[in-house]
Amino acid sequence: MSGWRIRPQMDEIDLEASYSGNPTVFSIRLHYGGEFTKFPGRKYINGQQKFVDLIDSDLFSIHDIDDMMEELGCVEEGKVMYYHFKRPLGDLDFGLFALGSDQDVNHLRSYVASHKLIDVYTEFWRTNLHTYAMSPNPSKLRIEEIVEPSSCSRRLCLE
Repeated sequence: MSGWRIRPQMDEIDLEASYSGNPTVFSIRLHYGGEFTKFPGRKYINGQQKFVDLIDSDLFSIHDIDDMMEELGCVEEGKVMYYHFKRPLGDLDFGLFALGSDQDVNHLRSYVASHKLIDVYTEFWRTNLHTYAMSPNPSKLRIEEIVEPSSCSRRLCLE
């Protein structure tokens, strides 16, 4: 169980000072209920935001974001949710990454030691962003045709 908490007010706090000596602890500015405008000059509009503090990146998982969304009253039966995080110092045009798998969480973790506030954006029902369609590491993808008996003539190999 993670010890995170949703901050009751939107007051800014000095996270560097608060988390000094804790390299794995960070906060999320969770953007929810809105939508992205089109590229270029992408913005997140008509949404709300809350700060979520005391997240330990060693324990953090996608399920924590699901729990945060449930605590905020955003979960409905059958509602599909997409999560994205913004690379610190990046923008919404080129700095967004999918946050839907353990590999994505590991990518987010790589920023926590030097950036104590990570922006996470949510979308409901569908996403128009390409972050979920992009391969997390295209250099490891290899497609080759393998000739086998008639039961299987082509196969995709992923390494």
